[in-house]
Amino acid sequence: MKLLFTAFIFSLSMNVFANDIFRINCKSSDIPGFHKFDASGVVIIDDYNKVEGVFSIQTQKAEAEGSIQVFEEVRVRGSRQHFLAGETSSDPYDQFSLVPANSYIKFLNLLVDQKSESSSQVFSVDNFLFRSNCYRDVE
Repeated sequence: MKLLFTAFIFSLSMNVFANDIFRINCKSSDIPGFHKFDASGVVIIDDYNKVEGVFSIQTQKAEAEGSIQVFEEVRVRGSRQHFLAGETSSDPYDQFSLVPANSYIKFLNLLVDQKSESSSQVFSVDNFLFRSNCYRDVE
């Protein structure tokens, strides 16, 4: 996986000057009745909060063990919005609104380091909503 992230970073155009690189991990909770997803990936954020990245995503429909789907090397583009502590919650967090170049997943709304349970969402083309908890991976 680290090789994938390294290759992605070097594959970006040389005229993109990245301000920040986020490694993001999403781990779902076992809440009955909720569709869930797990994900890991890396995003690069430029000076204008435009985002490019790549993710590995696993989705599972509620209480259906045979419904697990895995999507590797999902390229995403979108934007980031940073919220300071006290603006919308007591803790700071980042919202990533991402559109993948994948036929099944149509949109990702990742609230990174948001303390609310299962606040991050992945929407599929067949209108399923998958939930998870996402955080910035600090090495």
